[in-house]
Amino acid sequence: MATYTFPNGNVYTFSFEKQSNGTIRAYITNMPLYGSRDTNLVATHRHADGQRHYVCWDTPLYTQADADAVAKGWARRTERYITTGKRFHE
Repeated sequence: MATYTFPNGNVYTFSFEKQSNGTIRAYITNMPLYGSRDTNLVATHRHADGQRHYVCWDTPLYTQADADAVAKGWARRTERYITTGKRFHE
């Protein structure tokens, strides 16, 4: 588990789960609401696994350190998206 808290009080929590192929997924277990922002999976860089969401990343993650870095980066970009409306790649 990892938790990131931003100065405005927004909290993002992740669980890291090893998959059968040896990769690690960063599942989003808690985050603030998107408010008026688009919540579709492409815009928010998430994938769905049933009812759960995990961070969309294009390179396989094999270490906890790598998964943690990706989750932290996703949280920073998501926080910016929620507060300013700037997309991930802007």
